[in-house]
Amino acid sequence: MLQNAEKLEQELRELRRDFHKYAEVKWTEFRTTCKVAQRLQALGIPVLLGKETTVPGMQFSFPDEQTLAQEMARAKEQGANQELLERTEGYTGAVGILDTGRPGPVVAMRFDMDALPIDEENADTHFPCANGFSSINHNCTHACGHDGHTAIGLVLAEVLAEMQDELCGKIKFIFQPSEEGGGGARGMVERGLLDDVDYFFAPHMGLSTLDGKPLGSHAIMGGARDFLDSRRYNVSYIGKAAHPCGDPNNGKNALLAACNAALNVHAIAPHCEGMMRVNVGVLHAGVGRNTIAPEAHMELEVRGENDAIATYAEQKMLSVVRGAADMYQLECEIQVIGKTLSGQSDDAAIEMVMEAAHEIPWYTEFYPVGSVGGTDDASDMMRRVQEHGGIATYIGLGADFAASFHNRAFNFDEDALLPGVELFVKLIQQAGKRFEGGTRE
Repeated sequence: MLQNAEKLEQELRELRRDFHKYAEVKWTEFRTTCKVAQRLQALGIPVLLGKETTVPGMQFSFPDEQTLAQEMARAKEQGANQELLERTEGYTGAVGILDTGRPGPVVAMRFDMDALPIDEENADTHFPCANGFSSINHNCTHACGHDGHTAIGLVLAEVLAEMQDELCGKIKFIFQPSEEGGGGARGMVERGLLDDVDYFFAPHMGLSTLDGKPLGSHAIMGGARDFLDSRRYNVSYIGKAAHPCGDPNNGKNALLAACNAALNVHAIAPHCEGMMRVNVGVLHAGVGRNTIAPEAHMELEVRGENDAIATYAEQKMLSVVRGAADMYQLECEIQVIGKTLSGQSDDAAIEMVMEAAHEIPWYTEFYPVGSVGGTDDASDMMRRVQEHGGIATYIGLGADFAASFHNRAFNFDEDALLPGVELFVKLIQQAGKRFEGGTRE
């Protein structure tokens, strides 16, 4: 059991609720970044910010300069430190590096920070509303637990800073922006932050078990066997407006092209070698009931269990999209919005998580291998660590939910936060012992 557990638990709740109240979406997490950096510096942990944490040009869906300026101004109004805000240079994300000064492994942990572009539930029965910490920022809601992840990372840093005389090696606290669709991990990976890492862990509040049931508060899952390779696109069809009665032969119907494409994307044959998913999530078209639609906009994605399957789905999807444009004699603009690699956890890292979890009374249900069935760009970091000889795993921290992920009424059981901190402390200690024993696996 952690010392000062009651105090740490209170800090976790306060931090989580603060980040929840001031939610920020991908690439605009300036207040969150500054609050994280300020707290790490107060603990004596050096912090990388801005271009020190990422490679410019690697970002998907990056905001324009005007939007960034507006978001930085809002962050300052909501309490961001001006000096730290300037250090970001317009790039969110922070990395704290605790160097014990003694030989040992390099352990990195990823904590994502971004919210989702939806408005939060405002009913009195919604826990954040009832307790005064629902998001005050329009179209920004922590509906995936990232506020909890960030709180865990900061309190973990506090605990480890106090006990660093008992530790060895280096510990990297990676507070990542833009997990939700913007590819926030890519720039950090290319910056080389994972190249020297021996052990990598990425937590998430709650996941699905192998039988598809949600993990409750007293469960833990180590591992991910099917992080899907995800490729996300926006497609715009540009046709020609015309009157459907007076001039139908001169119209070029973008709506029909988009509908044709949407149906046929969903008709792409599955792949025999593994899981594949396609989805058209958004389709907007037309200007009026008595006008042939001159334009249409579609947002879609394809996913595959591995790179080859995702490439198959992507090529088929692009063929369908372009074929629909040719069929209706339209212009077609295709924009890549994001790409995330597939990934798998290492058995040795999963074993470490299970061993540590069995020492924590909170956890009573254990799932050593899980099916995430989706995508998280922690997989990009995992793969870079694995390519350089390290081991990595994703971790599901069981938590009861008020609603499903990405739902405006989402909320999780805050009692699950402190066991998450304790788990990481034990993992750091394990890594040190394995180093002393001369083995990584």
